[in-house]
Amino acid sequence: MEQRKPWRAVGSSAMDPAIVVQVGGKGIQDFQALLHQGYSRTPSATAAAAAAQPPVPLALAAPPSRPCLRPDDHAKVAKPKLVIFIRKQNRVLLNLPHIVTACRRAGFAPHVMNLRRQTPLPAIHAALSSADAMVAVHGAAVTHFLFMRPGSVLLQIVPVGLDWAADAFYGKPAQQLGLGYLEYKVAPEESSLAAEYGVNSTVVRDPSVISSRGWWEMKKVYMDRQNVTVNIKRFGELLRSARLHLKNATACGKAASAATTTAAR
Repeated sequence: MEQRKPWRAVGSSAMDPAIVVQVGGKGIQDFQALLHQGYSRTPSATAAAAAAQPPVPLALAAPPSRPCLRPDDHAKVAKPKLVIFIRKQNRVLLNLPHIVTACRRAGFAPHVMNLRRQTPLPAIHAALSSADAMVAVHGAAVTHFLFMRPGSVLLQIVPVGLDWAADAFYGKPAQQLGLGYLEYKVAPEESSLAAEYGVNSTVVRDPSVISSRGWWEMKKVYMDRQNVTVNIKRFGELLRSARLHLKNATACGKAASAATTTAAR
């Protein structure tokens, strides 16, 4: 029988065998703690541990929350770091430069990341574990919210037809980890599907008709053929809500329970 290899991550990155341990817990918090424990270590440290003894169960510790600040400290700290994940083939942000500008105007320091299959997971972990907020269009890359600290904010841009998946796959789990969760729901006229099918078409106005035909039909239309143009005024309102959440979440002992959901309609 072929020996099973240690768990391997997406792309060229892999968890060091020294940190592939048995986990007693079963919840998402335990999984996040395992990720944090693994990617917070240096390769030399894990290699030394592996040479010293075989892998053993370790007590998992959750990632640290965002630092607590007194009200008069806010003016002294740097602008909160906001990471924007972009896509290149579908669900593309067609007005990305305006989005970056809106983030700056809202008081963030935006960092744009174009993830590829070969992007090392330690690099993504380093970017998000130090971030205060993350912006991404619904898709597999949103899973990286697992690298974020409690008290930080996930702002998910939800294209037409993907409301349920966005909340079930990422919204609810993010809140379970103590993140503030915000949704920007793309309006019909903001979707590229409006130009392709018509803004008043069934495809745009009633996605349930397409979804009822099965996963592959839904994926072909709403995931593979859709790009979005964000309304900057509406998006700016959500960014201000994110900044307010970050200020409120800095109160000691409250970060983990400060997750809230705001939907832009």
